Amino acid sequence: MSKNNITTDICVIGGGLVGLTTAFKLASNATDVTLCAPEQSLDDPRTTAFLMHTVQFYEKIGLWEELKIKAFPLKTMRIIDDTKRLIRTPQVDFHASEIDLEAFGYNLRNQDVLDSLNATIDKTENIKRINSIVEDITSINGKEHITLQSCQTIVAGFVIGADGGNSFVRQNKQITAREWEYPQTALVVDFKHEKSTQYTSTEFHTNSGPFTIVPHDHHKAGLVWMETPQTVKELLDLSNHEFELKIEQKMQSFLGKITLNSQPKSFPIKGLVANQFGNHNYAIVGEAAHVFPPIGAQGFNLGIRDIEAISGVLARYTNQENRGELYDRSRKADINTRTYGVDLLNRSLISDFLPMQIMRGLGLHALGSIKPLRKYAMKMGISPNLKT
Repeated sequence: MSKNNITTDICVIGGGLVGLTTAFKLASNATDVTLCAPEQSLDDPRTTAFLMHTVQFYEKIGLWEELKIKAFPLKTMRIIDDTKRLIRTPQVDFHASEIDLEAFGYNLRNQDVLDSLNATIDKTENIKRINSIVEDITSINGKEHITLQSCQTIVAGFVIGADGGNSFVRQNKQITAREWEYPQTALVVDFKHEKSTQYTSTEFHTNSGPFTIVPHDHHKAGLVWMETPQTVKELLDLSNHEFELKIEQKMQSFLGKITLNSQPKSFPIKGLVANQFGNHNYAIVGEAAHVFPPIGAQGFNLGIRDIEAISGVLARYTNQENRGELYDRSRKADINTRTYGVDLLNRSLISDFLPMQIMRGLGLHALGSIKPLRKYAMKMGISPNLKT
């Protein structure tokens, strides 16, 4: 075998939160792992909500204690109907204490999580890191041959694509996907504010989509504001002071005076769900498998359940079975339910179709007034596998 060839049990392609977590989890099962991704030097200013099932997962693999000191608890999820339509519902508050939890989850800076994962992976003996771009993947005699831009070849027993919405692994393996676009753009910015968030994440439902404030600490928060592309363009043209006033007005000044803590950024809202999540000696996880609007902190947390599933399949079955297909079957229900559930909620906000508006209003009213239904919805919102 050429000296440029690297042999490994599993090759994980992708160096984001899901890719790094996948590599570490599989290595914790005493598996030989190669992590392949180009080096990333840019600071990631975004934050991610770790719902409680994800927190429990990180506790199991020994990474939560270090992260917890930098995490901010989310104890209440509040929905305010600000649609200005005929059918509106009262404010609905979901309290973690109702399902015997201290918090629904914790908010963390992506960069803090990435730094922790990278430092831990660098100290993990059975993970080999290669900072290179993948150019080709070919199946030969039951092995996956991954050709790199660095002129190296990785020969792996199994390949996992954790390489995002434009996944090279998904495309290389000719996994088709249903993709769609929304008439929305998300505007993201961080800010400081006068009044305490009281551990509450607040989601205003508006005619153009959710306007969501997620606390970073008592007096700092992140905003995800979904609007029409034209409105976002107009907002980005405002001065910082004008933009701050727009946010205060939109959130009804419930946090008092605000000051921008970052420059606003925007990105189009799209949806994607793969028609297959794995086969033979390969699988896709995270946004390589599913992408949907940033509603209810579902995306990353769904990716963690992908990692749990593929880790379980690889631990239980030898390469004599079709491990990719076993993983695919195990993930279809959860992924499709979450993807189309978020899609339906988002469309119900921006739709002018009266029956859909009535259904959404009745649903929120039921969640607010029927305690057993509200508790069930909270548990399912965090994870179908939540342990309380």
